[in-house]
Amino acid sequence: MRSLILALIAFVLGAVGAAILINTLNRGTSYPNGVMAVLKAQVKSLDQSVKQNRCAPTDTVPRLQTLRFVANDIEPAFEAMQGDQQFSRYAGDLRAAADGALMTPPASCAAAEAALAKIDKACDACHRDYKN
Repeated sequence: MRSLILALIAFVLGAVGAAILINTLNRGTSYPNGVMAVLKAQVKSLDQSVKQNRCAPTDTVPRLQTLRFVANDIEPAFEAMQGDQQFSRYAGDLRAAADGALMTPPASCAAAEAALAKIDKACDACHRDYKN
């Protein structure tokens, strides 16, 4: 009887361990989620700065620089999209919008809002076509 109970417990623990392992392997890498999370955080921070009327270049440029830097990782983060011309174009549009904002850093909230609108447009276009 004791052996049967121990075998049953071992079987249950093995099944639970296997389920956890399979779930972990099916998730894949966190790299794409991390890239998108950082981009989202930077856009949200820029939006909050505009809403709080904090639009000096010292408030916006660091966020734009981070956004631009992380935008370089979009294609590598989504390996399944390698070679997809439309996806690459959308990623390039985001980088171009960030580059434009950095070449002439927004000095007013109206300029920051316009730059943010271009960035949002680039993000929305890609998410419209590729996000689940």
